[in-house]
Amino acid sequence: MIQDECLERFLRYVKIDTQSDDMSTSTPSAAKELNLAKELVKELKELGLPAEIDEFGRVYSRLDGDPSLDVVGLNSHMDTALECSGKDVKPQIHENYDGGDIHLNEEYTLSPASFPALKNHIGDTLVTTSGDTLLGGDDKAGIAVIMSVVAYYVKHPEIRHHPIAILFTPDEEIGRGPEHFDAKKFGAAYAYTIDGDYPDRIDVENFNGSHADVLIEGVGIHPGEAKGKMVNAIRVGEEFDSLLDVNEKPEYTDGYDGFNHLLSFQGDATKAELHYIIRNHSLAKLEKQKEEFRNAQAFLEKKYPTAKISVTLGDDYRNMKEVLDKDPRAVEHARKVFHELGIQPISEPVRGGTDGATFSFLGCPTPNLGTGSYNHHGRFEYLSLRDFHQMIAIVTAIVKA
Repeated sequence: MIQDECLERFLRYVKIDTQSDDMSTSTPSAAKELNLAKELVKELKELGLPAEIDEFGRVYSRLDGDPSLDVVGLNSHMDTALECSGKDVKPQIHENYDGGDIHLNEEYTLSPASFPALKNHIGDTLVTTSGDTLLGGDDKAGIAVIMSVVAYYVKHPEIRHHPIAILFTPDEEIGRGPEHFDAKKFGAAYAYTIDGDYPDRIDVENFNGSHADVLIEGVGIHPGEAKGKMVNAIRVGEEFDSLLDVNEKPEYTDGYDGFNHLLSFQGDATKAELHYIIRNHSLAKLEKQKEEFRNAQAFLEKKYPTAKISVTLGDDYRNMKEVLDKDPRAVEHARKVFHELGIQPISEPVRGGTDGATFSFLGCPTPNLGTGSYNHHGRFEYLSLRDFHQMIAIVTAIVKA
């Protein structure tokens, strides 16, 4: 049956190690990502579709449909997150989940006490990790959804559907998924990233994303002769962080709250480097947060005139709502399909980024949909087979005429 084929497809993908590398400057960042890219091209060609890997490791393909209809794009990313290993993934299948603890291995347990949403899946079949790695549902579940939809329409040419543009990207987890995106080559009027979790969500707004790199060069001197002379770069770095609004730390925020997240702090008494990511759904509020960094720099330069303090600010991505409000075709179409399927769609602010945000600003409006996988980026990740199947049905309906 097709549902068994879909699960088999997912299990095959997660066993291919595609973890991206944030220390690499190559594209894709890790050559092993191409192993999945090659497998997808092979499967697409076996389905009779044209498919290619471009020079940047992106897989482009297309399934022809009714030429009188808009070309609808579908995208998912091939890489997995850095927080947990993606090597030697050993998925475990738990049929008819009873709502209790799931012992992944002798050390780790997936428990509703820690993850209450598990109670939503009683009677469901769950796919979990072995406790040693992540699962890779983010975003191999999305890839499996897309491939299952494409395979369905190839097998049923009698069903009228939109032309489907297909794109699989590397390096999303390190913020480089939209690099080298070719909207013309993709050829979609609008698209959907299949890269979320719950099947009833249509994500239409995400953070505006910026970053700050702070470099502090102190004044080093023997501590026995330091009075009035030493400027300890570590202490200045701590003071810099204290000058930012404490209420804008991520651990104190939710919903539409923005934050400044100190991602790394390294160095010694003579030189320290701090790296922040800065997020807000409001572009105006984001600019105010960036101004806090400039003010902190100015204050400390005046306080420590013998030190050198530099702040480099950069922008990473913007809130796709800005584009989707102006061109709501993708959102309106998805909401119409959800209602036809008896699903009340939910749109909540995404407290993160999405490749679809950048695609939107590059000319292809792209909201985000779910996958049926949860607890991403760690060993407690799992796939709900019921929700996964529902996402396949939703995407199948979205591209149906």
